[in-house]
Amino acid sequence: MCGRFVQLPPQSSERLPWPSLVPVLSDLTARYNLAPTQRAAVVLDDDGAMDVRKLRWGLLPHWMKDPKQSYATINARIETVDTKPAYRSAWKHRRCLIPMRGYYEWQATPTGKQPYYVALRDGGDLYAASLWEHRHALQLADELGSCTVITTNAEDEAGKVHDRMPVFIPAELVETYLHGTPVEAMTLLLSLPTPDLTTCPVSRRVNAPKDDDPDLLTAIPLEPKE
Repeated sequence: MCGRFVQLPPQSSERLPWPSLVPVLSDLTARYNLAPTQRAAVVLDDDGAMDVRKLRWGLLPHWMKDPKQSYATINARIETVDTKPAYRSAWKHRRCLIPMRGYYEWQATPTGKQPYYVALRDGGDLYAASLWEHRHALQLADELGSCTVITTNAEDEAGKVHDRMPVFIPAELVETYLHGTPVEAMTLLLSLPTPDLTTCPVSRRVNAPKDDDPDLLTAIPLEPKE
């Protein structure tokens, strides 16, 4: 799964897939520990107009009765995203991308769960395949909608920490995902190679959503195994 992630302004505006969105993406608030139900910056196409919106992380389909249920919809499995009731309408009509610098996963140890930071080896920007919904009737008046991150089996370095990971799309292929047919989008996702990711253990302060600072990305030494 993906339970926390890092969202920062892009490193290079020249490499952004959406030139018209450079000003707003370059002005993103740095988030070093973005947690479920908090608002993430999402790139989407709403009726032909590309936009960046801050959406609640945890998808809220219109029929959902309680916003707290969105804790169960922060991730959508690629295996069922096109058929599961919570996601299938958004899959057909409201695909989007969440820019990330990296994400966190946890590994069980004798002394408790150890968080790891997972990011591109070169430190570059990632684009997570995601879905969005318009504002739910039970959301706050200033909320604009909700989103979820699509996940797949974790491979390579990421797979050593956890069995699931977000589906990341290279910048040159994001348009196919956003604007292709559902079949074209799924074909793309299933054909993507695993990006060159690296992992490092980080402070357990990540466990607390209130902690949101650059030091969370600093690698720490692990206690030696007995």
